Amino acid sequence: MAGDYLLKTNETSFRLALRMNRGDFQLEPIKITLPEGLNIYEMAKIISDKLPKVSEDDFIAKTKKLEGYLFPDTYIFQTNTGVYTVIEAMQKNFERKLLTVADLIKSFGKSQSDVIKMSSIVEEEARTMETRQIVAGILWKRLALSMPLQVDASFKYINGKTTATLTLADLKIDSPYNSYLYKGLPPTPICNPGLNSIKATLTPTKTDYLFFLTDKNGEMHYARNYQEHLLNKQKYLP
Repeated sequence: MAGDYLLKTNETSFRLALRMNRGDFQLEPIKITLPEGLNIYEMAKIISDKLPKVSEDDFIAKTKKLEGYLFPDTYIFQTNTGVYTVIEAMQKNFERKLLTVADLIKSFGKSQSDVIKMSSIVEEEARTMETRQIVAGILWKRLALSMPLQVDASFKYINGKTTATLTLADLKIDSPYNSYLYKGLPPTPICNPGLNSIKATLTPTKTDYLFFLTDKNGEMHYARNYQEHLLNKQKYLP
């Protein structure tokens, strides 16, 4: 039987023939954990490091249009698994998970595409279900008011920077992912969100807040107007 065989020790020709006749590949399973919030470039690095038949560049090339739709999870693959099998497994997992919130999406009144884009932002901006729901409420409200989202998380997708390293020059970068310059949701999701972020996006908490920030300890602080937001920045950010 044709295929890839793992040879752990020297084996006799009779033993090899017997194994090939039976298809006894003895390939070791590889466990790959992909945390929530990774984009395709980060996923490509982890997967290509684990699977010899999957190159980083090939994975990126084949998932350019799948950002947001590759479910972050722990997967078990054989050592000889190819890129198409990996992508198919992640897509099917996404579809299964999305079925659990299909009714929520239908009743929420937003397209699945918009929900996943927003979920990817919520995934990057908040860490607990409570804060994700509050942030989702703020961001949906900003869209309704035709305000720019002004989220820092999208800059990781533009130039790899996070809030701590952003400069005023970065905020002026002409990119459709720059939510300071362009209103509305980004052209695509900015990462692959987990199920909790999708659920939080679909069950936002209504508040009077329009602004939020995260301090150096990871605590979130909210403001009802820009003046309060400036005071929070002076108080909680270095």
